[in-house]
Amino acid sequence: MDSKGINISKTEELVLENKLLVSSSPHMRSNESVQRIMLDVIIALVPAMIGSVYFFGINALKLILISVASSVLFEALIQKAFKREVTINDLSAVITGILIAFNLPASAPWWLPIVGSAFAIIIVKQFLED
Repeated sequence: MDSKGINISKTEELVLENKLLVSSSPHMRSNESVQRIMLDVIIALVPAMIGSVYFFGINALKLILISVASSVLFEALIQKAFKREVTINDLSAVITGILIAFNLPASAPWWLPIVGSAFAIIIVKQFLED
């Protein structure tokens, strides 16, 4: 007898058919598309973007726009170069660009979000994705 009080002899088999389902992530299923979820994240980041422009000025807006544009551009170019399906419509590159801009000071030079976007999209997202 085991610790739970179930008496199972060596000749008996405990069959648990369809009791446990093992699957890969995500474990919670939804009818929402990736694009819709990413759009919800962008909407959630809009107040922070407005605040950053209000507190840090037009330089913050420039960094956000440059970072988002370069992230989307690098994702499209690298996916075409690797002959993969271009997935810029899922808006994940836009979120990458926004988050890169949020991690830079407003006084950062214009080329810094471009380099950061290139590294994030080409090296991290595309090469390390598979």
